[in-house]
Amino acid sequence: MTLTANPFRYLLVAGLLLADIATAEELSIEISGLKERLQEAVTLRTDGLEVSGDVPLSSRRLNQIVDDAKREVDLALRPYGYYHSSTEATLTSTGEDQWRLDLDVTRGPGVKVVAVDVNVTGPGQNLPELQQWRRDWPLKEGKVLNQATWEEQKQAALDLADADGYLLAEFSAHAIAADLIRNEARLTLTLETGPQAVMGDVTFEQDLLRPGILELLPRFRPGQPYDAWLLEKFRLDLWRTGYFNQIDVIEERRLEADPPQVNLVVSASPRLPNTYQGSLGFGTDTQLRAQVLWNRHLISSRGDSMDVGLGWQQRNEEYSFKTSYRLPRQVRARKFWVADFSVRKENQDLEVKANDDDPDFIKLTNGDVIDYSTRVGQLIVRDRETGYEQIFETWYAQYVVEKSTFSLRDLSIDDGGTPTPLPADEEDFDQFRDTGSSLALGVNWDWPVISGNGFSTVGHHERVWIFTANKAWSSEQEFTQAYISSNWHRLLGQSWKLLVRGEVGYSNADVAELQVVAEDQPLLISSTDLPNLYRFKAGGSRSVRGYAFESLSNNGLGSNNIVTASAEVEYKFLENWSAAAFIDVGNAFNDWSETRLKRGVGLGIRWYSIAGPVRLDIAQALDIDGSPWRIHFTIGTPLL
Repeated sequence: MTLTANPFRYLLVAGLLLADIATAEELSIEISGLKERLQEAVTLRTDGLEVSGDVPLSSRRLNQIVDDAKREVDLALRPYGYYHSSTEATLTSTGEDQWRLDLDVTRGPGVKVVAVDVNVTGPGQNLPELQQWRRDWPLKEGKVLNQATWEEQKQAALDLADADGYLLAEFSAHAIAADLIRNEARLTLTLETGPQAVMGDVTFEQDLLRPGILELLPRFRPGQPYDAWLLEKFRLDLWRTGYFNQIDVIEERRLEADPPQVNLVVSASPRLPNTYQGSLGFGTDTQLRAQVLWNRHLISSRGDSMDVGLGWQQRNEEYSFKTSYRLPRQVRARKFWVADFSVRKENQDLEVKANDDDPDFIKLTNGDVIDYSTRVGQLIVRDRETGYEQIFETWYAQYVVEKSTFSLRDLSIDDGGTPTPLPADEEDFDQFRDTGSSLALGVNWDWPVISGNGFSTVGHHERVWIFTANKAWSSEQEFTQAYISSNWHRLLGQSWKLLVRGEVGYSNADVAELQVVAEDQPLLISSTDLPNLYRFKAGGSRSVRGYAFESLSNNGLGSNNIVTASAEVEYKFLENWSAAAFIDVGNAFNDWSETRLKRGVGLGIRWYSIAGPVRLDIAQALDIDGSPWRIHFTIGTPLL
């Protein structure tokens, strides 16, 4: 028997099937009723249910998406302590082949913490960081249970223990007892620290340097308690040597030892021996400036290195050349032989004022000053607080020869007026200005403690030095100088910052004075016997703002003594932008009875760029007639 198919029957069945299909191609989901944090969590769980593209959706599939979305909302809220949420779902057609699912969520009552038992046991239980962790425990009684916070706090405790060498730390008790009918939770958490690990041996896998050079680098010794911060500093110190291109420090943890021990294996590949750098910049203090540097990172397997630099700045037509050499000493203390040679040529004006409050100088003459300096000594790197901080101490002898081209034959009024009467003897002026040579013995300390970046850069930086030149060791000049400076940066909350700095310098060098007449009035020229290299000058963007760069000194030539101080407050109003208000005070002078400290006040803007802080200040000089304003522009953190 043969059956004949009826084509109309097939068309009818196909029509009935297609009638149940909606050809929507897009479905979006909108969440409402929740605060930002919870809404983000729900959105993250429901994003995967959205549909886009040429995907036909049946009404059955749409209903399934609605049910799945409600379930995902419930699951998303539970880790945050909300187990009784309700969701009202509305499916709306927003156009041809487009749907929107609106989920209006009511989170319901949260599960409240009613009891907390958080403890630390073991040898490291009194570790300050872990005790602070206990005090700052966020899930206190009355708070809504948050399982994400619970897990974050557990990991934070393990990280703190690990950083201080408690590598076997684990939780002997960790439980959340939740009563979902009463909406209550009881938390129990006990961290057992276990024994503290110690530092073991350090092995260097490299053939670039002879044995005994890198072995002096670690700030720790075998048997010292393990410290992750010191390990990070060790990696940084290896990189700072300049010898290597790539450095890997592998920790070999022997946790079965008693006490646990961590050995280090260092593998390093050499970098290219030479680096060449050049820079071009501008600042209101220096005007245009340029610099070229050549670094020879490694001269021989002894670890010695050399730097050579050439510099120029538009202001004062200053040229400089400097070369430095450093050789590690193979002793347990980190010590280096150091030597440098420099030449600096600077064009200077010999200036006087009718009175101290006059904003304008009278230029008498102009000349070049050239300093040749050779310094040799020993650098000692001293650890403080078990290596957390370092002081760089340098003992040295420095020989300086200075030449000057100042001439009384060029002495005149800058505006073309009547030439100034000369002193009785040209030789008097030569003796007055030419400082000759000096041989000084001294020591300086540099103590930088700086952390963070951008607006959050904090810390302090101290500099101290004292040196003396005496004819007893063939110095043509005799003088002593002592100096101390300090910079402090502190954050005051998230948006405020306080910057304080100060410096005091003293020299007992002889002072020569000459009387001249300009514009029909007697004027005094005062000059110290100090070499130009050692003279103090104040004024400018890093000193007393509101006054010209290095304008605060005797006759613009520099002085024996200096006192400056500054207080500044910053307010961060955008991520990388802040505003500042400041007051500066100070001066450089030869006579302590005539300090006459100058004051400057002003406002500024800070931009924390990738290249470093960019500082724009407008400051008013309060102790100059007319209180003039001056703009200062600098790049770089004042702590450096």
